Amino acid sequence: MSAFIKDILLPEKIKNYYLFSKIVVGIEINKTHIIATKTKISGTTSTIELIVEEKISEEVSEEDFARTSPALTAIFAKIGSYDEIHTVLPSSIIVFKELKFPFTARDKISMIVGFEIEPLLPFAGRDAIIDFIITREIPEEKSSEILVTAVQKQQVIQHVAMFEAIGLRPDVVTVDMVSVYGLYKHIAAYKQLQGGTVLINITAHATTIAFMVNGQLKTVRTLPKGVITLTKQIAQGLNKTPQEIVDHLVRFGFDANATEHFPSLEKTFSDWWESVNFTLNSFSAQLLNRQPITKIIFLGTGSLIKDFVPFIEKKSGISSELFNTEGIEQDSSFTLKNSNLMTPVNLVSASATLPLPEVVDYNLAQKEFTPADNSLLLKQLIVLVVLTISLFATVITHYYIQTNKLSTELHASEQEALTALTSTFKNLEDAKELDEDTIEDARKELKEQKDRWFAFSNQSRASFLQYLLELSKIDRKKIDLKVDQITIGEGVLTLKAEVRDHPALKLFEHELSQSKLLNNIESQQETPEFTMRILLKPISEEVL
Repeated sequence: MSAFIKDILLPEKIKNYYLFSKIVVGIEINKTHIIATKTKISGTTSTIELIVEEKISEEVSEEDFARTSPALTAIFAKIGSYDEIHTVLPSSIIVFKELKFPFTARDKISMIVGFEIEPLLPFAGRDAIIDFIITREIPEEKSSEILVTAVQKQQVIQHVAMFEAIGLRPDVVTVDMVSVYGLYKHIAAYKQLQGGTVLINITAHATTIAFMVNGQLKTVRTLPKGVITLTKQIAQGLNKTPQEIVDHLVRFGFDANATEHFPSLEKTFSDWWESVNFTLNSFSAQLLNRQPITKIIFLGTGSLIKDFVPFIEKKSGISSELFNTEGIEQDSSFTLKNSNLMTPVNLVSASATLPLPEVVDYNLAQKEFTPADNSLLLKQLIVLVVLTISLFATVITHYYIQTNKLSTELHASEQEALTALTSTFKNLEDAKELDEDTIEDARKELKEQKDRWFAFSNQSRASFLQYLLELSKIDRKKIDLKVDQITIGEGVLTLKAEVRDHPALKLFEHELSQSKLLNNIESQQETPEFTMRILLKPISEEVL
């Protein structure tokens, strides 16, 4: 049910808050081993739960699935359940270019970045997969600087095929130094670094250098020399096996007093450093106007050689250190189940799993690498139809229930009213329903009872005297009034009388109109003899 809600009814996240937790697996595949990180993302917190490494017995090409498949299978057997796979491409196969655009919206940049980068690529644009990260926004100019990455499509196909060989498919394909840069930008200790800063990742077969200015990633370059390359060179000069040199480096490192091998080690690594330093000087000349580099940060297998960092710091004269994994633990949005999990060796796979703002939208698994899946759209359409029908059904049901409820209440009220009428009026005892005839009969009966009650009530008798008293106020001699008969019914006084002449009749009518109790006097004909109907006003307490 939760998957149904997550996939169809609600978005995965709102801004940086994940509405539903998910488990992401980051995979870094080298020529000698595979490193995987399992991270659980929930809300605004990412918890690194597990980091495992599986060795590949021999150096193999990425096309040789017979050798990588067992290692990948073993990795996922240890990982267990997960929701997404994020895999990492090496920077050595990526082309990096920095561009500037007159807007900051990522969707607008996406529409034109392909046309801008195509002339700068060493291969055809139709064969390229392109994505980018925004490295700097300039609000006053409403512009942004981006670092574009381009890779040949065939390289991604070969990389994804390693997963397809064991029935898996990556959801995200990223680049090692792009992911590490996202993590670098998230560590408080590195946010304050100004000037030129260098990230150097030393793996088994390559050295990748990322150059930053005031925290902004400017370019990445890879040298085809790594730990295995250097140990083979040292072993050949000393007539030793590469494994013996590796064992020596692990035990003694660059301790000059520990072994007679130090001169050969020093020369080989010094030569290696010269090639790295040449790249740094090139960066510095292009991007820093020959100003000095202020910090070198190492990660990868080679960085863990004993006394390696002090050795480089002494040769370069530049402040050097290992990537500060403790800075990750100090961030409240990151947690580690085991504080020993994170090392400079597994930083790449770990950073690939984290929803880091600078790189969260970066993905080289585009178009043909994303499986065509119309099932979600179909499910969404079905759900839309079902919800619409359900809405109308709910409204209709509610209308029916309310109508039925009101009808029941109306029927009960009618029965209650009919019961009251039949019990009050004896002539309605046989009435079965409250129809118009019953109501009319009740009105007639009520009027008759009211008339009878009025005739015998004290109020009626008091009223008759008041009305007669009101008539007595008229000067009868003045108009020679002779009364033959006075009849008082409910609200009407009928006067049969005679006056001297027509002017006397008019005077009589005038005096009647001034009365507070008599109203709507009917105008008479010219004859002094008349029968006059006079409407009576109600007698208030003030009149009484």
